[in-house]
Formats: sequence, C-alpha cells, structure tokens
Amino acid sequence: MALHIYLAPHLDDAVFSCGGLMARQAANDEGVTVVTVCAGDTPVGELTAFAVELHRRWGGAGSPIAARRAEDRMACGRLGASAVHLEVPDAVYRRSHVEPLYPDEGSIFGSLHPADEALVARLAALLEEKCPPQARLYCPSVVGGHVDHRLTRVAAERLGRPLWYYQDMPYAARGGVIPADLPLPTGITVSIPLADEEVQQWIDAISEYRSQLSTFWGDDHAVYGELSEMLERTGGLRMLRPAGLEHAGEPA
Repeated sequence: MALHIYLAPHLDDAVFSCGGLMARQAANDEGVTVVTVCAGDTPVGELTAFAVELHRRWGGAGSPIAARRAEDRMACGRLGASAVHLEVPDAVYRRSHVEPLYPDEGSIFGSLHPADEALVARLAALLEEKCPPQARLYCPSVVGGHVDHRLTRVAAERLGRPLWYYQDMPYAARGGVIPADLPLPTGITVSIPLADEEVQQWIDAISEYRSQLSTFWGDDHAVYGELSEMLERTGGLRMLRPAGLEHAGEPA
C-alpha cells in the first residue's frame, strides 16, 4: 500500500494546500498522514504583543494550541488521514534567551533567525524518525515566505530524499511567490485535476479550522470561491514532482 506523508508547518497548512488530493488517496485505500511541525504548546512566560494579538484573533486570551490540535485531528479525520503533532513551538513563541526571534508580522515573513539553525538539525532528525523510507514525502514550496514553512522545507531537504513540493495555500492563490534565496530544485510541475466531490471534501476539512477561517477566508463560501478559481486557472492542484521520477505516476 502506498504511504503518503504531508509535512505541515502549522496546524492547517497541509490540509489548506492539499486536502482534495489527500481525500482521493485515502479513498483509494492509500495511507495518508499529516505530520505537523509547529504543534507544540505555548511556552511558559511573557508573550509578545504580536502573539497576544494572534491568540485574540484565534478566539481567546489563553493558549489556543490544544484547540488547534483538536481542529487538525477533525480536519484530517474528514479526509481519512492520520495526524501526527510534533512539539516544536510556532515561530511567534520562539526565543533566544529572553529575546523573541520573530516579534512581529514582518519578521515571520523573512529569513530564518540564526538561532533557529540548531532547531533545523533537530527537526531533520525528528522527521527521519517519523517518516518511513518507503513513504512519499510532500513538503511546502514556501510560497509566501513564512519562516515556519522555511524551517519545514529546509529540514525536509536535509533528509536527502525525493520530495514532492506543494503550493502553500492560500498564499499561492493570492500571487505569493517563493523567496529568491530558496529556489526549488529541478523537477517537473504537474497539475492534478480534482473531482467535484474531492473539492467538497477539501472545503469541509478546511471548515474544521474554525480558529483560522477569519484570518484567511471568513467563511466556507469564500473558501469554495478561491479554491474553484485557482483550480480552474491552473488546471488542477499544482505540485513539483522530483527529477528522476518521471515514471512514478501522479501522486494519486
């Protein structure tokens, strides 16, 4: 049985980006697992004003991470996928001694802080442990440039294994680009058409992330409109297939 592992920077990214394909693979009795990197609890201590604002936006003053993990389990369950949560804290919580590494919104869409280099190495070791060698790995392209997406991709690339690169949503649908300092490797871009029922399953899974909808879409109707427009424009779900695997078939 084929085994597909999607590497998600946050508790929503893989489903936001690839939910329709996951639904197809699970329906074909293929194993689908989402490994979320930044799913660790909020650290003890003072939060930055930016983190406090995000908590408010996500629905409360306390730590939202447990609720977000529950959302992710529900979303993955709708698609027939398993959810694995690593304990890396989100960029907005990471510190070097007492100083926040990413204190504001601008900083999370920039380069990785040098203090995160050790985290890259630890994460690569974790992914090696969690991802069986026979699994097909999907990782973010880093469309939009979020530092946690960078972290996930750089760590995945250290595994030295073939990777299928997905387009980070919703950034990819809104004109986002891959950072110039992080070009994609050689490969073949494929567009995977999705059936209407697969798109609907995708939307239903996205709707489970209630804490995040107001940030990215507002409501399910907006999700449907944006996904439909993107799929029509691109001819399907776009991915970069690894070079040298031209006869491996589509990831479906």
